[in-house]
Amino acid sequence: MEQIIYLEVDDDIAAIRDRLEWAQARRVLLVIPPRCRTLNNLVNLKLLQRYVHNLAMEAALVTRDPTTRELAHEVGLPVFSSLGRAQRAKWYGRGVVEKALPRPREYKGPRPREPMLPAWSEAPGRGQQILAVAFFSILFLFLAAAVLLLVPTATVTLKPVSEAVSETLVVQANPELESINYQTGEIPARVVEVEVEATDHIPTMTKRDAADARATGTVIFINKINEPVEIPLGTVVGTSAGTNIRFTTIETATLPATIGGTAETGIVAVEPGPSGNVDAFMINTVEGPLALQVRVVNDKPTGGGNMKQVGVVTQADKDRLKASLLQKLQQEAYNRILEELKEQEFVPPESLVVEVVSETYDKFVGDEADVLGMKMVVSASGTAIGGQDANALVYRLLEARVREGYQLTAEGLRFEAGQVVAVEDRKVTFTMKASGLIVPVIDLGTVINDIRGRPIEEAEDLLSRRFPLKERPVITVSPDWWGRVPLLPFNIDVSIELGEEGTEGG
Repeated sequence: MEQIIYLEVDDDIAAIRDRLEWAQARRVLLVIPPRCRTLNNLVNLKLLQRYVHNLAMEAALVTRDPTTRELAHEVGLPVFSSLGRAQRAKWYGRGVVEKALPRPREYKGPRPREPMLPAWSEAPGRGQQILAVAFFSILFLFLAAAVLLLVPTATVTLKPVSEAVSETLVVQANPELESINYQTGEIPARVVEVEVEATDHIPTMTKRDAADARATGTVIFINKINEPVEIPLGTVVGTSAGTNIRFTTIETATLPATIGGTAETGIVAVEPGPSGNVDAFMINTVEGPLALQVRVVNDKPTGGGNMKQVGVVTQADKDRLKASLLQKLQQEAYNRILEELKEQEFVPPESLVVEVVSETYDKFVGDEADVLGMKMVVSASGTAIGGQDANALVYRLLEARVREGYQLTAEGLRFEAGQVVAVEDRKVTFTMKASGLIVPVIDLGTVINDIRGRPIEEAEDLLSRRFPLKERPVITVSPDWWGRVPLLPFNIDVSIELGEEGTEGG
C-alpha cells in the first residue's frame, strides 16, 4: 500500500524531503495544495526525483496545476488530478502521467491497399435506406449513452472528526552515537568548537593625588671673580634649608667681568608638584664647578607647582574587566557556533563550554591610568542536536497513540524541544514534545462504490452512518437537475477536509 503525504502551502523542497524521509511506506502519494508553488518549477521537481531515487522509493504527485503536471511529465514523475484516480491506477514501477496520449509516428512503409467498396447504384434502393436508418439509430443511441454516462459529475465533501494527541519524551543527545536508539531514547549528536578573541576597556575606579605641573620662577646669578662667567642652559640650583628643592635654568646667561656683576635667568623645578613653590631668597646654592665662581639667589618666590587626581589600576578593576569581556565572548562564541550548524540542528545554551586560552592586560596593578585595557582569547564548544532525529524519536511514540482505524495527519503536526534536564560529558538530556491530530481512515474507493448511482439524499445518509463525520456530507451534482450520483466512478470526485489548510481528494 502507498502512503499519502499532504503537503502544506509553505512547504519548501527541504521540508518535502524531510517528509519523504519520515515515510513508512516504499510508495508515497504527495498531495499538493492549490497555493503551493514549490513543485511548479523544473529544478525542484528534478531534486524531488533525486531524493526519491536515493531513498529507494516511488512517488507520484496529486495536483491539478497545469504547470506542475506538464513539468512532472517532462521529468518522468507520475501525476494525477485527484487522489482517487491515483489510488485506482497502477502507477508504481513505471512513470504514469495522466495526460493525452501522444500522436503516433508517421508510417514510413508502403501505403496499404485501399479496401474495395461495394458499388452502389446511383439511385438508393430499399436495402440502402434500411442500412442508413440503422446506422443513424446506432449513432444516436451511442451519443445518448455517452451523454448519460459522461455529462453528469459529482463532488463529495467529507469532514471527518479529529482528535488532538500529544506526547512528551525525555531524550538524550549523545555525541558517541551514530544512529537513533529507539529503545533507550537516545539520538546522535556532534560537538561544534570555535575560537574567538576580543579587546575591551573599562575606566579605573580608584583615584589618588599625583603631582601635576612643575613650579617656575627666576634667579639672579652674582659674579665672584673679575672675569666674565657664562651660565649654561640646565644649570642646577637649589635650596639649602630643609629638603633640597632643585631647579634648572631654562636659558643661557653671561655675567660681566666684574666682582658683583649680575644676570637674571628663568628656572623650573626638577620635580612636579607644590613642593617646588618656595619663598623668596630660599634658593641660594649652585651645583657643580660654577659654585666657586658665582652665587645665586631668588628675589621672588616660585609658583605654579600643583597636584591632580589620577586613576590607579587595582585587582578589582582587572577582575571586573575580565568578567565583562568573558561574558561578551561567550555570547559571540555561541553565535559563531550557531553559524556552523547544519539544517534543523540546534545547540542548547546549557551545553556551551568556554575555556580561556589567554588574557593580556595593558597595565599592571598600581599603575596610574584612567582606563584599563585587556585582550582575551577563548575556546568554546557546544553540543549540536539534530532536530529531525529528535522529531523521529517522539513521532514514533506519538504514532503508538493512534488507535486502529485512525491515522495521523500532517496538518497540525508540531514538534517542540523543551527544557534541558541535564548536561554531562557532552551528553544533553532534554524533553521533546510532539502534538498532532488523528482522523479516521476513509477509503475513497469505498466511498465511491457505496454511493454511485444513488439519489443524493440517500447517498448523504449512507455516508453519515458509515463514517464518523463532524458534519453531514455534502454531495454536489452537475447538472443540478440530475438528482443522482453518477454511475461511473471516474465522474465522482471525493474531497476530505482535514482542516482549514489541507484536503484529501480522489
